[in-house]
Amino acid sequence: MAWRGPSLSAWCFRRCGWAWLFTVFVGGLPVLCHPLLQNTWWVTVDTNRLVMRVSSTLREVSLVCGPTFAEHLPVDLGGWQAGLVQQGAYLRQHLQISADSQPLELKLLDWTLVADSESTASPGSPEYLDQTRAVFDIEAPWKAGSGPQTIRFSTTMLEEQRYAPGVSWDVIYAIAVKRSDRTTLGSGVVRSGVPLEVGWTSAAPGMPLPSESMGKEPSEKVPGFGAYLRLGIHHILTGYDHLLFLAALALAAVRVRDFLRLIVVFTAAHSLTVTCSAMNWVRLPSSVVEPVIALSIVLVAVENRWAPRRAASSLRWVTAFCFGLIHGLGFATGLNEALGRSGGSSLVAAIMAFCLGVECGHLMVGVPFWGLIQWLGKWQGDNIRLRLQRGGSILVALGGAYFLVAAIRQYY
Repeated sequence: MAWRGPSLSAWCFRRCGWAWLFTVFVGGLPVLCHPLLQNTWWVTVDTNRLVMRVSSTLREVSLVCGPTFAEHLPVDLGGWQAGLVQQGAYLRQHLQISADSQPLELKLLDWTLVADSESTASPGSPEYLDQTRAVFDIEAPWKAGSGPQTIRFSTTMLEEQRYAPGVSWDVIYAIAVKRSDRTTLGSGVVRSGVPLEVGWTSAAPGMPLPSESMGKEPSEKVPGFGAYLRLGIHHILTGYDHLLFLAALALAAVRVRDFLRLIVVFTAAHSLTVTCSAMNWVRLPSSVVEPVIALSIVLVAVENRWAPRRAASSLRWVTAFCFGLIHGLGFATGLNEALGRSGGSSLVAAIMAFCLGVECGHLMVGVPFWGLIQWLGKWQGDNIRLRLQRGGSILVALGGAYFLVAAIRQYY
């Protein structure tokens, strides 16, 4: 009998498996869970200073002030005033701005509390912390006439805080930088390890930038498509909850086309609720969304282990779609508020870019992981594949249970 080498699909999956391992481990991506705190960072560049308006949810304020601050809701007015003073000082330390590589000193001007337009939470409920924001006015001056060529924005917000042991909070800022004549200099996303750098001219306010001097009027820019594309990819590659859910789907999928359909169905559902949430059509509080996301991981993994026939049936597509709807609500809570001032086209572009990034992230992680499982099964036999499905599903269920407990402790 003639020897038959490995099939083309096995060869491809083997190579993809090594690429996947390289991306996750050698690439050194920070691994987080789903706890996102989404804020806005509006910046106006004047001739001798930056004027900024930065938002923080009251949950963020409570994290900075310590675990006992919001332990007994509602916090009285005097307590919130003390907390906002502490949060303002914290912002000055952890929002980092440099002009031509020279750090700028931040000065707190004022603050106010603003409830979300759709907020129905009472001051005594846990949802109040997520649906009410503190808005801080901050300036960063420099010497008059010495305007920089480049300005860099970065943050280290809540890097020392833990959502759960081994899991940090992820603070994201949707940032827009404009001159005083409202010409957009740059926009995008700033998070820990992901700064934004913009260029600036020393021309007086109202004067056009060199690129606009050919008879063009200053105009608004749509936030960078690439910034939200990268955010969508990072949302998958750096999220334990998404990785665990993908692992649960991959462990039970028999054929690659079945697994690809599951990814497409899950992404479609995820994108649907991201869009609805960002457009303020559907909202659920984080105190509901986060525990349900963790519970979805447990249920899918348990189904893999104790109902494998059901997990391999077409009903798994329904499961992936339903849980995809919940996972999508976990991201877009602050996206509309973050981009609303930039106009409808900006919001649509951000949603499209983020959803495309989510799909890319699913394919980058899910397909190589599934291929690695199948390759091990062909190499060691079906017995090892069955052990991987059972043992891996138990581990995934334990991971989901860990995040379920963490979410309950955080929000209740």
